[in-house]
Amino acid sequence: MLKLLCAAGVCLAMATPAGAASAPPPAERTVSAAGVDFHDPDAVRDLYARLRAAADAVCDSYAANSRVTQADVACSSQALAAAVRKLDRPALTAIHDGHAPTRWADSR
Repeated sequence: MLKLLCAAGVCLAMATPAGAASAPPPAERTVSAAGVDFHDPDAVRDLYARLRAAADAVCDSYAANSRVTQADVACSSQALAAAVRKLDRPALTAIHDGHAPTRWADSR
């Protein structure tokens, strides 16, 4: 079973105010890629959407401060990129890089 762990502990530490007494434990979400047909563009887009949602959730500090919000966006972007790299699937990488062909030939 192929599972991906979106961990953004380092990014969350960056989003923590400098004066905080202690950093929160690293947040993580598990997104399963089991059963995803990487030849099906819709299935890959769905997986990418789930990865993005997990990265956003892990990195959301729920603060109204615009500086923290920028850190949240950077954290989410980094976590999503790391998840895509870890899965190492051409179809998923193509979506992440902004290329979305209608059909992929994925030899894996």
